[in-house]
Amino acid sequence: MNILGLVAALLLPSPALADPAGSTSPTLQEIRKKGVLRVGVKTDASPYNSLNAKGEVVGFESDLAELVAKRLGVSLKKVSITTENRFQKLLLGDVDILLATVGDTAERRRMATAIEPGYNETGVNVLFKPGYAVDQWEKIRQTTLCAVQGSYFNKPMIERYLLNLQTYKTVRDAQLALRDRQCTGFLYTNGALHNTRLLPDWAGYTMPLPNALITSMAIFVRSEEKGSELDLMLGNLMAELHRSGWMLETGRKWQLPSTTWLTAQKVMWSATSPDGKLDCTRNKNGMWIAACRTTEYVSSEEVSGLQALGLRLKEQFGIDLNFVYDPYDRTQFLRGLMYSMLLIASGIAISLSLGMLVATTVDERDGWRHRALRVLMAYGRMTPPLIMMYLIFFGIGGWTTREFGISLSAFAVATFCSGFYTAGLVMRALLEAAAHIRKSEPGFVLRFATLRRTEQFAASPIKQSLINLSKQTMMASAIAIPELLSASSLLIAEKGNIFLTMTALVLTFYLTTTLWAKIINRLEAAVLRRAVHP
Repeated sequence: MNILGLVAALLLPSPALADPAGSTSPTLQEIRKKGVLRVGVKTDASPYNSLNAKGEVVGFESDLAELVAKRLGVSLKKVSITTENRFQKLLLGDVDILLATVGDTAERRRMATAIEPGYNETGVNVLFKPGYAVDQWEKIRQTTLCAVQGSYFNKPMIERYLLNLQTYKTVRDAQLALRDRQCTGFLYTNGALHNTRLLPDWAGYTMPLPNALITSMAIFVRSEEKGSELDLMLGNLMAELHRSGWMLETGRKWQLPSTTWLTAQKVMWSATSPDGKLDCTRNKNGMWIAACRTTEYVSSEEVSGLQALGLRLKEQFGIDLNFVYDPYDRTQFLRGLMYSMLLIASGIAISLSLGMLVATTVDERDGWRHRALRVLMAYGRMTPPLIMMYLIFFGIGGWTTREFGISLSAFAVATFCSGFYTAGLVMRALLEAAAHIRKSEPGFVLRFATLRRTEQFAASPIKQSLINLSKQTMMASAIAIPELLSASSLLIAEKGNIFLTMTALVLTFYLTTTLWAKIINRLEAAVLRRAVHP
């Protein structure tokens, strides 16, 4: 662990904490009066908090709680709570703050105040029983899963994937139900499931799904503390701990499943302008600037331009165009569109060049090599691109990876398969055009020098084949290419904005296909003009 970072976090004064601003905090006054900070903690969420051999609560969150108490100059009392009753304990005043793997969600912010920034990220996953595992969330629709009562993800996961959840009061109860095969898998936070899977008793259980509903974990205080001295003090401390590297080092100490988010937070909260001032500062209202906050909780008054317009639509009319106003979501959507356009352009180039090359090579030739080429192209024409992608990427690609350590490019495989399939159609159109010409010119042979002669007869079927190619790009998502469908599915998994995201996907797909149809029509017109007036 970084000792210097810890010492700095504990001993060195912080300008933001030395003279805290904010309204009067009843909770902080009570803490100082009693000399005790009561922190609500879970005891079944290793590595964040669990009981050791001595019955003590230890973990990442316990270390953080101890540091907060030391900064306030009071003693620490850990109060055991559960997922189900933690907010009840906070609202009734049984604890002063919650530090209990609480995911920061809009619904929870309506009950209490989340301290910004958070101290780590969390997501949801499924621990499957041996012999039952899938790699896509869509494949577990209507599956019966065990879960814990009060988890933030239960409702949205039911709505998105029509899951049948059997909810239990504690993690242990849900684990026992899974062991007894009362359910197919255990739906819970990815960090806790990862830690469970490493235990000897859980050998054979798998967690193959990508994480979903990723959000930050935050300290929560009562709702009336929003903007108070306690709110600002805790927020400043969290920022300082990210900046000093304490969060990152403590995460490594407790072997969190991933420290990627913590690393990114350290970089962001440490960033400075050329004059040496920190980039992440509080504005006149005591809020961190929008660039350093979770976009979901930024208001239209804090930003400008397209983001402000999008947020205003969301706030006033409930229209959530997150893929337009959210910089991250917009980047993902545009990246997907770019990949789709590149797949189409590359597929067209391969299909035209390969189709013309083979057609001019095999026409009026009957050697075994030419017959083999015809058979190969016929195979490509009659094999669905998706099956071809699976065969090459997972079949041949898996073999080359195992035997030679060579991984095939998913983009190259998808481009080749869609291009190869259409190239067979292009070749057939050209050969049929050449055969048509031979009815009036028996000596005609299709070669590059005579290719122009076939254009007026082959242009229409080739055009239709290329337009169909532009509609096939969404198949590439099957081998993890982040094209438009894949990007949209990712946004839905993260934000749940199903209707508007899918509507945008359909409209974008229609406009993209229309654009390529117009481009191909123009090319066809140009080709035909050249054929008529060489």
